[in-house]
Amino acid sequence: MKKSETVMQHSYRQLADHLVRAIKAVDYQVGERLPSVRAYALAHGVSASTVIRCYRYLESLGLVEARSKSGMYVTDWKAQSVSRSARQTHGAMSAPLMEYDKLMSHQHRMMQLYALTSQPLHLGLHLANAAPAWYPCDALAKIGQRLLRSDPQAIGLYPTGTGLPALKSALIHHLASFGVDLQAADLLITNGSTEALSVALRAVAQAGDTVIVESPVYFGLLQMIENLGLKALEVPCVPGLGLSLEALEYALEHHAGVKAIVAMPNFQNPLGCPMSEKNKRRLLKLVEQYDIALIEDDVFGDLAHQGERPQPVKAWDKHGHVIYCGSCSKSMAPAFRLGWISGGRYHGRIAALKLSNSLVTPLFEQAVLAEFLHSGALPSHLRKLRERLVANIPLVLAAVQRYFPAGTQVLSPAGGWWLWLQLPDNIDSLALLRLAVAEGIAFTPGVMFSNSSKYAHFMRMNIGRPWDKELEQGMQTLGRLLAQLMAARLA
Repeated sequence: MKKSETVMQHSYRQLADHLVRAIKAVDYQVGERLPSVRAYALAHGVSASTVIRCYRYLESLGLVEARSKSGMYVTDWKAQSVSRSARQTHGAMSAPLMEYDKLMSHQHRMMQLYALTSQPLHLGLHLANAAPAWYPCDALAKIGQRLLRSDPQAIGLYPTGTGLPALKSALIHHLASFGVDLQAADLLITNGSTEALSVALRAVAQAGDTVIVESPVYFGLLQMIENLGLKALEVPCVPGLGLSLEALEYALEHHAGVKAIVAMPNFQNPLGCPMSEKNKRRLLKLVEQYDIALIEDDVFGDLAHQGERPQPVKAWDKHGHVIYCGSCSKSMAPAFRLGWISGGRYHGRIAALKLSNSLVTPLFEQAVLAEFLHSGALPSHLRKLRERLVANIPLVLAAVQRYFPAGTQVLSPAGGWWLWLQLPDNIDSLALLRLAVAEGIAFTPGVMFSNSSKYAHFMRMNIGRPWDKELEQGMQTLGRLLAQLMAARLA
């Protein structure tokens, strides 16, 4: 097959299959540069993002490599294949390679997860919010009712601007309590933290660029990065300590052109671990040294299990490198879908992107949240929420020890409500999930937290709900199903 032949079907996998055949037929020589993303997209009538996914797919197969500011080049793939076979023969591979036909986009993994967990469930340990009873629902409802009675015409008003001034004022006061000093012009109200992260990424990177993420990492971020045509470079977290700064520095030294770091220094999802103040300051120095953006996701910052609310990196940002993202979805009102962003030196670009993305954010929810914050009720609510989380942890840990097979390892979180478990004997947590949903139980399998399969034998559970008979029975069921999988492996 020659390079000039037309590809009639245009999915990224079909484009990739075409190029694989061309490379293996030596239509492309080792070291030869592939067409640019734009040129290949125009030649085949596809979008740039489709070509980017195609090239990333070939890169994952070891057939091509990206060279900084130069493009994609064909590797010496035959030599790599021989080397890989030798390593496998001598058992030197630390993890099994994925088969060609099993490689898939993170979007596809997300669709698989949604399909599995859309079945009727009685115990949803995969959900991203705490139990509704743990939120100030009654207080927020009363505020909403009062606002509607006093001004029913408010529903007919179209919101304008970058956020309700009363909400901005309340948030500025709240943020100042842990060292983030902002003015109203520095703050933009968004449709949840998801929109905040999305416009932040779009402000600092464009299709084909690389951003650094933590590993393991929240799967929604991986999906977002993929949808934007970006490349995620995973840097490991150290359990209990957060993002490895040594690994981060190595990545920055050896990967030119990184545009941003996306991190959760406070209670990382899924590990629940915080970075120390010393390490947060070191992280900021690295960001300043390499003159890149730090997109700081602080949605769990209010949910420390012990001690004071930890400061985010934004508290020490003097030069505008940190794009700070927050939300009320975890700590106050999940249904409101309200977030905020302070973009530092990138704020003007972020505001323009927000305007083109969704124009405005619903006004009524902003008004309710503003009054709740101004009432002074937040500290008391957060104290109760943290106390409930702390009380749950020993009960859940004891249940894991009681019901799960020996060899199960658990990382106890310092904040938030995620429990991260490592299953014994490298049992695939996706296989466990398939059995669990048949019995009405769901959790999040570890394969979702990386673009690779390295966390396939991990799982994440939400412990932000009251300890009761249903939760205990659910833990017992998960332990029984896990034991079944282990027994089947030995049979």
